[in-house]
Amino acid sequence: MIPRLAVLMAVRDAERWVAHAVDSTLRALPADSEIVAIDDGSRDGTGRILAGFADPRLLVVHQPPSGLAASLNRAIRLTQAPVIARMDADDVALPGRFWRPLAVLAARHEVGLVGGWALEIDRTGRVLRRREPPVDDAGLRRALWRGNPFVHSAVTFRRSVLEAVGGYDESFPVAQDYALWVRMARVTTLATVPEVLVLRRLLPGQASGRDRDRFKAELRVKSSALRSGEVSPWAAVYLAKPLAGLALPDSIRRGMRRALGSVLSPCP
Repeated sequence: MIPRLAVLMAVRDAERWVAHAVDSTLRALPADSEIVAIDDGSRDGTGRILAGFADPRLLVVHQPPSGLAASLNRAIRLTQAPVIARMDADDVALPGRFWRPLAVLAARHEVGLVGGWALEIDRTGRVLRRREPPVDDAGLRRALWRGNPFVHSAVTFRRSVLEAVGGYDESFPVAQDYALWVRMARVTTLATVPEVLVLRRLLPGQASGRDRDRFKAELRVKSSALRSGEVSPWAAVYLAKPLAGLALPDSIRRGMRRALGSVLSPCP
């Protein structure tokens, strides 16, 4: 039987978190769905932990290190499900994670990409802040030009839309998700479930470790959209953020990030 939904999970050296991520995903997953987990060259106990799950809805594939985009594209080729969702190996799925986006896709056939709200947590589980992207197509398109409004672990999309734009672009070392959403926005309607669907774990160094690559990727995506005429020329003002990020020395950028983090208050 072809699964109704496939959840893609690319994993590398996530032994501390992956059991919770997989367990929460299985608990939230419809019975006629599956998880395709790609162990992307883990050198810790990740493979052993994944092997400990006996649920037939979990397919685990081991491979040499290939990168996130290549791992996700391989996972897509291993499933025939018409609807695809994402979960990261250090995030937590809440009970409505898959049912709520599936309901949107069933009711609104023009929608091909559905996001959701998220709570961002630290390594101890303490809530840092809420991520609440716009819920409507127009608001999401405006936000998408400014940056990435979608939390990767909260997205669900139609396989047909993914195939129409060619899947994840493996030439992006980071921000593959942002590049994909921009391409999907060209061919489908966007939506967001106005409900917290996942806990997104922010780990030390995760946000700043590859800043320069992220700024380069953002600049590449936005410049391409400008050259193709997809957006008005005035939108070039939004190139300022990645350009400024690339111009700032790493030490200054890290200091600004630390200063921002020190004044960030946990959510009530």
